[in-house]
Amino acid sequence: MKQRPCGITALGIIYLVLGGLSLLWSLIVFGFGGVTWLTGSLFGGSSAIATGGNHVLAGLLGLLSAGIQIIAAIGLLQLKRWAWVLALIAVGVTVIQGIVGIFSGGLMAFCCGGLGVLLPIGILLYLLAPGTRAAFYRRSTPAPISDPVDVYIASGFTPMTDTESPQRPPEPEPLNLPPPDEPPPGV
Repeated sequence: MKQRPCGITALGIIYLVLGGLSLLWSLIVFGFGGVTWLTGSLFGGSSAIATGGNHVLAGLLGLLSAGIQIIAAIGLLQLKRWAWVLALIAVGVTVIQGIVGIFSGGLMAFCCGGLGVLLPIGILLYLLAPGTRAAFYRRSTPAPISDPVDVYIASGFTPMTDTESPQRPPEPEPLNLPPPDEPPPGV
């Protein structure tokens, strides 16, 4: 069985928690957007329709993101290679988003965004570390048997006591086949 690094366990749990919170928040945004859109549609408010539509779309994208986070968390906890790739992509997108966010705002966005991008960069570096990567690419092999007694037992034989005599397995019954030079009966 593969040994899961503690950092991957922590990352998987964090992804599960964040995926659950994202799912909850996205449902709220989706519901709010639906109500706003419906109200705008009923009473003729074009800005309410636009706002509601945007919130519905944001809620749908949030639901998709939450699903991906939860799927990645489950895969990370099971040390699946695809989950490692999915986590790399997700964290890479977060880093890019954070860098764009840093330079799209003022001084406050630069300071807060800089701090907010450090954690995803740390996670990205951790996922790319050779030890972490190796955990996802190890083959699960049984432990080598080093004790001769274990080899003897693993081979299917049981140890004999001093009073027992070795017994041979019964001989198989010979097949009654005609000799090769005689034709088979009925030909």
